[in-house]
Amino acid sequence: MKTFIAAAVPLALAGCAQPVALPDASSLVRSADPTFAYPAPSGPTVAHTPRTIAEPEDWRRLNDAQAPGGSS
Repeated sequence: MKTFIAAAVPLALAGCAQPVALPDASSLVRSADPTFAYPAPSGPTVAHTPRTIAEPEDWRRLNDAQAPGGSS
């Protein structure tokens, strides 16, 4: 019951308040003009490198090759 009162009081007060005046829509006219709209690109440019399926290799060699001067 307390939750209902806590939720109902702000809603009732907001319902009795004066509505807020909306801003002037003249600034939106330019963005709605279709002459300024450009078509979206068809998709991202992606470079695909085909790779064959292979057996897993030793990760230690790969980690050593990518580590900054480290070796295990």
